[in-house]
Formats: sequence, C-alpha cells, structure tokens
Amino acid sequence: MKRADVVSVGRLFSGATRFRCGPARPGFHWGPPQVAQILVDLETAARDSVDEEDVPEERFYLGVITICPQQRGVATLLDGQQRLTVLSMFLAFARDRLPNNGERNRIDRMLMRRSLGRAPEPRLRLAPEDHAWFAHFILPPGATRRLPNTAPLGSPRELLLAARFMEHACANYSVAELRNIIDFLTHHTAVVRSLAEQRPVFAPALPALPAPSSTRMWDDLDPTPSPSRYRVAAE
Repeated sequence: MKRADVVSVGRLFSGATRFRCGPARPGFHWGPPQVAQILVDLETAARDSVDEEDVPEERFYLGVITICPQQRGVATLLDGQQRLTVLSMFLAFARDRLPNNGERNRIDRMLMRRSLGRAPEPRLRLAPEDHAWFAHFILPPGATRRLPNTAPLGSPRELLLAARFMEHACANYSVAELRNIIDFLTHHTAVVRSLAEQRPVFAPALPALPAPSSTRMWDDLDPTPSPSRYRVAAE
C-alpha cells in the first residue's frame, strides 16, 4: 500500500530525513543536456514568478520521487536519484558563490545534517560507485571551487561533466539571480513524495494535483529534454 504527498524542496532537504541510494540502484547517468534542462526550467520559473506566497497553485512541480522509509529518518530512494543529485549539486555550487556566511550556512544545512554529538551526515548519499567523488568534490563547503580537470581513475565521468556544466552555468548568474533561484527552489518548487514498501515495477502514477505553474513534469525516466540555450561539449 502506497501513500503520496506533496512536499516542497525546502522541506525535503530539512529535518531528520536522509536519502540513501542502495547498491542495487543504477548510479548517476544524466548528461549535461538533462542538467541544463532542469536548470533552465527552474531559472525560467523563478524569473516568471510574481506571487511570493507559497501556495500550491504557484508551485513548480518536479514530478514524483519514490522512497521506502527505513528506521531513524533514513529513506531508500527508489526513484528520483537523478533529480535530487542535480538539485543538491546546484545548492552546493550556489552555496560556494554567495558572499554571506549566514546564507552559505543555511544552504549547507540542506546538504548536510548536522547535530551536536554526531558526525555530519549527507542528506543525499549516492550509489557507492558515485558517493566518494560526490562527498569530496561537491558536499564540503568550498569544494565546488576545486573541481578536477579530468575524472580521477575509477571516478564517475558523468558526475564530473554535470559538475562542469553547473560550474559554467552558475558563473553566469549574478548573486541576485542565484538568490532568486534558491528562494524559488526551496519555497515554490515541490515534488510528489510517494511512499512504497518495496521497489515499484512500473513508474508510479501521479496523484491528482492542482494545475502546476509549469506544464513540464520532471521524471527520471524521461532523460530526453527539449533543446535549451545551454550547450556543453562532452570532452
């Protein structure tokens, strides 16, 4: 028996919940075009948003994520790894480019769960073959400013290409634009969180929702976005 609810990205990356991708799940495999499209969609929706109230009619929906809740706030991520990885990557790059310590710390708490007497834990732990690179080059404060030029031996090339694209995109944003996208992402962007007892065989169906502010509904199973104004050469 599954249940579903609508949750903002800000709520998704707060509280005690941590998302874990098990070893049976495929690793990150989106390329720069998919990363570009989700960023373009967020940028466009944030720019066009004129209503500051966080009401469902004004939300931008990023589709369904399916999780299997475990103990002590840990949830196994069954569907949504690609989207949550891209969102985490954007937050990390934005954090490292904002001038205010308070803003950087607030975003860092969305990436890492920190509590007294316990070691920091990542909100999102990728599949084993990806997480060591992600934890070294993306999650720590300032890490996105030290990206390697090439993927180290044994590290995931797809993550590096996505990070290089994100680096290029964020360099073109002003601080005001970054703040606007972050605010829109955390307060006006939402996902449908589907709770499952076991991995679904088919993609989960969307529950009835208010009409979203965007006609595009993101899904990890749709890796072919429309062309965007961003271009990255796959080297």
